[in-house]
Amino acid sequence: MKKTLHGIFTLMLALASSQAANYLTVDFATGYTAGNLAGITANAAGQNDWKQTSTTGTTPIQINANQQVVIGASGQDVYKAFTSAFTKSDGTSIFLRSRFALTGSTATGDYFMHLSPTAGETQSFLGRIGAKLTAAGASTYLLGVQSTSGTGSLMTYGTRALNLNTFYDVILKWDFVAGGGVGGGGIGSKNDTFSLYVDPTSNVLANLSPYVTANWLSETAEPTTLAAVNLRQGSAGNATTALVSSLSVGSSLSDVGVVPEPSSGALLVLGGVSLVAIRSLRKKNS
Repeated sequence: MKKTLHGIFTLMLALASSQAANYLTVDFATGYTAGNLAGITANAAGQNDWKQTSTTGTTPIQINANQQVVIGASGQDVYKAFTSAFTKSDGTSIFLRSRFALTGSTATGDYFMHLSPTAGETQSFLGRIGAKLTAAGASTYLLGVQSTSGTGSLMTYGTRALNLNTFYDVILKWDFVAGGGVGGGGIGSKNDTFSLYVDPTSNVLANLSPYVTANWLSETAEPTTLAAVNLRQGSAGNATTALVSSLSVGSSLSDVGVVPEPSSGALLVLGGVSLVAIRSLRKKNS
């Protein structure tokens, strides 16, 4: 009996973990202390291997007394490398989940978080999450997503107003699309798509309605790898400021902390195994 139950449990774990990968999980409430998050010279390791992106060490990004990252109006940008680099393949996705509260922005707006193709990258900023106020001086804002910079690129904003100084659980989903698009077929074809989800209420992706969706609009070619998450302090005139409490990156919702319902296929397999186990036990006890 014990061996049978152990076998069923092992199969359940295998099904849950198949075709899944977590590339980064950060909870700033655990293992961090108040002070500078990263070193103040390029690539100098700080807390839990957070590093400065470039040579600008002014106004370092801080961990506050509540163990939240404080993103200010200008100054140092930082990054943390994935545990292993992510290699793109058509038909798959990557998810960036973050819990944050925006404390300020402008009517023009700017991005404050993004991914990069290499750790320490200083030019290619991908999958950008940004925000702008609904009006100058407003206490509400709109979130946006942008593929990267380059000709034709722009930030695509949602339409539902969110409140400053309120924490939201936000998920960026980047879909790697095969086929045509701006630059032809295959990887680098510049036709990937992006979706932002705010405070998802379901653990099934099909049941979620995106806050905003966007296409790869830049003439810059898509990357073939992703290797780090980045926090950015923008230009003082347009910057979005924020408090960040957690980050995670993975290849599915479950990999970033959202537990999905079992797939129909997994349930069928598990059901079959259970029937075999029951029949075996009946024969043993007869």
